[in-house]
Amino acid sequence: MEIHDSTIADLLVRIRQDDPAAFESLYLQMWEPLFVFAMKRLQSEPDAEDVVQNVFAAVWTRRHSLRISTTFKGYLFTAVKYQVLDRLNEMLQSPSGIEGVSQTVLPELDDVLNTMLAKELQAIVDREIDELPEKMRQIYLMNLEEHCSISQIAERLQLSEQTVRNQLNTARQRLKVSLKHALTLLFFW
Repeated sequence: MEIHDSTIADLLVRIRQDDPAAFESLYLQMWEPLFVFAMKRLQSEPDAEDVVQNVFAAVWTRRHSLRISTTFKGYLFTAVKYQVLDRLNEMLQSPSGIEGVSQTVLPELDDVLNTMLAKELQAIVDREIDELPEKMRQIYLMNLEEHCSISQIAERLQLSEQTVRNQLNTARQRLKVSLKHALTLLFFW
């Protein structure tokens, strides 16, 4: 069910007026998406439940003094995010917690980081290809995307095969240098 920010904003106004029915309505609408959000990060139902309960308890306790600069839904998700970080920090304080975090949370974090790294590297490659001289880019893309052989490219562009080889080698060298530099920056900064 799609929950509109205006509906949640109306509930916040009523909650500030000490309306327990409005609080219950907010809880029923937002508990599940907040729980799923926390569960994905903590990989533990009890911990995710505790995090969401803590956020709702804080909302009710601080209902008169809440100052929200974003949407209330955004505020709730941000509050859960910080509770998740606090819970992870608590888990890391104990020896058994470190093992639990490394077995449940870190693999998912690793997947996210790998996806981000792959996207970043692809963006770098795309940018470097765009910056190749026109004819070199055309030759490189014909080889890479169309799987054209050197002789096919030479025939289509009316160039010598040696020129095509030279252009491909130069393009590959430029990309190799750029990727090496990018990887150095990504992994060592």
